[in-house]
Amino acid sequence: MAPALVGRTSPADVVLTPTEEPGRWLLTPDFNHPILFDHHTDHLPGMVLLEAARQAATAAVAPGILTPASASTDFYRYAELDRPCWIEVTRTSPESGTTTTIEVTGRQDGETVFTSTITGPVG
Repeated sequence: MAPALVGRTSPADVVLTPTEEPGRWLLTPDFNHPILFDHHTDHLPGMVLLEAARQAATAAVAPGILTPASASTDFYRYAELDRPCWIEVTRTSPESGTTTTIEVTGRQDGETVFTSTITGPVG
């Protein structure tokens, strides 16, 4: 994805690959990213999942940019490195003024890995 669509400036920081289904992406982080993967791991770190949720929420309001003011995330299971993890925007709720709440869900093997609710102004 173009970095600007997910609120980033570098292609190396983009963790999502678009699919043909609107509001759904494949999680494809760079395993050599020095911040997201600062050590060897056997599953996707929570920080990667949080970044995927933020990027998906931003992509959902593109060409606007969502600036997260609050976020709440529940993790239900590990996301394994060797299987596809799908990131989906499951709900978008415009609120008063320019504030929007977006719910993002990560799924792997048909099971929910996490849900994240992100709220903030869209500029």
